[in-house]
Amino acid sequence: MIGVDEVGRGCWAGPVLSCASYIYPAKFKNLPKINDSKKMSKRDRRKILVSSSTFSKCAIGCSTVNEIENFGINASNDLAALRAVVLMIQNFNLITEKNLFFDIFLDGNRVPKFKMFKKLYDIIGKRIKIFCIVKGDTKVMSIALASVIAKETRDIIMCQQHEMYPQYNFKNNVGYGTKEHREMIIKCGITKIHRKNFKPISTIFCN
Repeated sequence: MIGVDEVGRGCWAGPVLSCASYIYPAKFKNLPKINDSKKMSKRDRRKILVSSSTFSKCAIGCSTVNEIENFGINASNDLAALRAVVLMIQNFNLITEKNLFFDIFLDGNRVPKFKMFKKLYDIIGKRIKIFCIVKGDTKVMSIALASVIAKETRDIIMCQQHEMYPQYNFKNNVGYGTKEHREMIIKCGITKIHRKNFKPISTIFCN
């Protein structure tokens, strides 16, 4: 049973990240408090990130800004999730028998179109069954953990981007469309990590 969640879907800048997480059954009784990442403080999320290897396996998949611009956000979101799941399953193969089957639980009600990425999907397609859970990050512990790991990992990436582009304040807005972010785009233009196919960038800043 693997939980999958993504972060960064609605951002104006930066990648979209997915995390696949598997919690060791023997650790369920003594788990730290885990919830939907949006309902946890940054301090608590960071504690989970640091300690997660003691009670779980996690794998990260990413779609780049170029992929988001070329494939669109839905396909890019699916690609990031598929990459995370493939990495997770390959991680299992390193230490256990190779004939395992996996239930994949995703947050939301949209079934991902994994099959469009045929070469990647063929690696795992016969070994997974997909379940979509509305508000899954509040109902399924492995999805909640995935949401926390994805959020904190992407925040770290955007803090690194802040060092390159400090005027956009990515360390605080992590690429989302805040008023300050919009004002700095108008003043300074866009960077290579801005999604040029996203509104309002596509309609205002890329004429």
